[in-house]
Amino acid sequence: MKIAFLYEHPTWSDTLIAAFDHRGVALTLRNIAELSFDADATDKPFDAAINRINVMPSAEREPQIVFQTLHYLNWLELAGVRVINGARAHFIGASKAMQNGIFSALGMAHPRAVAIYRPADALAVADSIGYPVIIKPNIGGSGSGIARYNTRAELAETIRFGALDLGVDRSGLVQQYIESDGYVYRVEVLGDQLFYSIRQPINERIFNYCAADRCVTASPSENGDDTFNFCVHGRDRIEAFSPSESIVAEVIKIVRHCGADLGGVEYLIDPNTDAPCFYDFNPYSNFVSNGEALLGFSPENRYIDFILESLGTAQDAMPIGLTKLVD
Repeated sequence: MKIAFLYEHPTWSDTLIAAFDHRGVALTLRNIAELSFDADATDKPFDAAINRINVMPSAEREPQIVFQTLHYLNWLELAGVRVINGARAHFIGASKAMQNGIFSALGMAHPRAVAIYRPADALAVADSIGYPVIIKPNIGGSGSGIARYNTRAELAETIRFGALDLGVDRSGLVQQYIESDGYVYRVEVLGDQLFYSIRQPINERIFNYCAADRCVTASPSENGDDTFNFCVHGRDRIEAFSPSESIVAEVIKIVRHCGADLGGVEYLIDPNTDAPCFYDFNPYSNFVSNGEALLGFSPENRYIDFILESLGTAQDAMPIGLTKLVD
């Protein structure tokens, strides 16, 4: 079986790719930052593809890649390629508006939000929702472009100076600000099984709670224990926790409804109800840095086990090595 591995971040997938190699699983590596494809091809280029592409824009890549990726995933599926986390999951992962629609369709608590594309509309919408509000790009990630506005005057001034960031496609959400118990919770699943779950203390000054981003630092630990030197120290430390069965079941419903094979869901706990308030779906696994130390198992190997089972591929039948596709 010819399996493509679609990725884009220069370091996020290195450990996972090495783990595939160690397990003797051959992959055709396809860096989305270098993507071009023969749109007239009649034969499918791979039997299967693993989508590990993060849709968020960044300073390191051109925003057009976001849309090129969506075209490519749809094209692969039209060509008959089995895509792990295919075009539907990828699109919903790219759209904060779609995610709110998913949570609403499933009857799950979520922040009220209104999608806009004209910055001038934000003021009237925020007035109707009530302050404080969060305004975020519809396509984003790692906290990019998100801002909190506590008063009408703050938002009006931002709009007046043309400083409201609605992201690469110039669309965004005006969203209700949700009080919390002080943590951001993330639960990841592989199919219908819990993968791992982590939480991070909320920092009012930031909106980036990406486990991969925030778990890479040279900061020493406070107590001299170097086990987690890779991890953010102090109140920002990422920690594992055990979610309730009901929350895991809700996360599985969300991931299935999004058409994803696997994924992560983030939520807050509303202190007024002690219930989860869902706000984000990610159609890929971030992997916590040095996850074996934090979680007690190798997330890479558990991920690979799931992929091989999903593709119906016998481990002992896989050839050893990696190949890189040259267009």
